[in-house]
Amino acid sequence: MEKQEIVQSITGFVGKMLRARFGKGPEALNISLDNHSIVITLNRFTNPVEDELLAREDEKTFRYTRELLMKSLIPDIQTFFEQELGLAPMNFFYDWNVQKASGVIVGLTRNESEILQAAQDYPGRDSVHAQISGLLAKVQTTPSLILSWWIDPDTLLVFRKGIVILLEKEFHDLGHSDILKTAKRKLEKELLWQDAKIGASLGRTMSELFIDWDFGRDDSAIVCRFGR
Repeated sequence: MEKQEIVQSITGFVGKMLRARFGKGPEALNISLDNHSIVITLNRFTNPVEDELLAREDEKTFRYTRELLMKSLIPDIQTFFEQELGLAPMNFFYDWNVQKASGVIVGLTRNESEILQAAQDYPGRDSVHAQISGLLAKVQTTPSLILSWWIDPDTLLVFRKGIVILLEKEFHDLGHSDILKTAKRKLEKELLWQDAKIGASLGRTMSELFIDWDFGRDDSAIVCRFGR
């Protein structure tokens, strides 16, 4: 299947599924993909109930509700990618920008040797990796592996491995991953947004930042979006 056919198929399927499950789909849905990864960007995506939660500044309930819904949606997306599109099995990550009512769903190949092949050597890469490693060591541990690549001209995808400390693993094993993610997102986003100079390293202005983890696999994905 050609790349454009895959993009059109994913756009149609995901848009229809979100409308069915959330009651309203995103106003805009964009797909970026390569041979190893897919980033689905959802713009202006909230329903009336979520708007009410955010109006009350109840971000915690908003994220908890989204987490439950996404957990039910990911298996359907996996099945569609593999059975309908013939894509290799993927692991999925997702996160939301509450202020902009946007979000991303990221699919990464489960074959880590292919992720190694996806990694790029681009201007500013070493500085970006050093900042991510150094700053995030304040709240967890230095990653055993950091890889990154541009999946489109405005979207940098960062993959990390070997980041979970023993306390986080225990929280995950006890079924408290949602609480752990809430706390880590606040800390990591503040560090990467306020203290890191990722945009300066790349000569770009970072417009959005998304982070998600899988504590069982001990890996994580960061999506950095840049304006022109």
